[in-house]
Amino acid sequence: MNCQTNQRGVGKFAAMIGFAALFIGVTAGSTFGQAKSADSLEARLRQVEDRQAIEQLLMGDYPRALDAFNWKAYAALFAKDGTLIMGGGATKKTGPAAIEEYFTNLMRQFQAPAPSSACPATPGVPRFMHIVSNLSLHIDGDTATDQAYWQTIGTTDCKSVVEGAGHYEDVLKREDGRWKFLKREIFDDLPPRAAASSSTTPAPPASKQ
Repeated sequence: MNCQTNQRGVGKFAAMIGFAALFIGVTAGSTFGQAKSADSLEARLRQVEDRQAIEQLLMGDYPRALDAFNWKAYAALFAKDGTLIMGGGATKKTGPAAIEEYFTNLMRQFQAPAPSSACPATPGVPRFMHIVSNLSLHIDGDTATDQAYWQTIGTTDCKSVVEGAGHYEDVLKREDGRWKFLKREIFDDLPPRAAASSSTTPAPPASKQ
């Protein structure tokens, strides 16, 4: 009798131990799964936020600074060691200060033709609109790479034409909490409009960025 009682007691105890182990296992698995799900959700949210910030840089801040000839704002979009490459490598400037100085000096040499009186454009001020599209983007932590198309619409004497088109190839990095250009290379893929007569002042190089 005592032997059977002991066996039943041992059986109940073993069952309780097994149930407890199962409960702990299920609970731990659930907790791990929740933690993993939370990490995954946070990572996906970070990807979305990063993409939005990069799109703002590439398709908003950059072309607007360029079209406004705001070279200080333009240069500030590059990292401290960021490099701008143009003309197949003929022009290469590194650092915001060098980039700002290059365009500031370049534009001082440009004298825009005055539009006709019928044109609403401000006399003596060239007008351009840079359109950025077809973005292909890969984000890897605090760095990213992208390619995008660009085209420049220019207005002279009330006539608007596509001045040129090409693509960007970029390397980006997060610097001080903001996405900036570590390297931006500008490629001219389609030729600009036919050359104007010698009496017409050519459009500034800024129209092809």
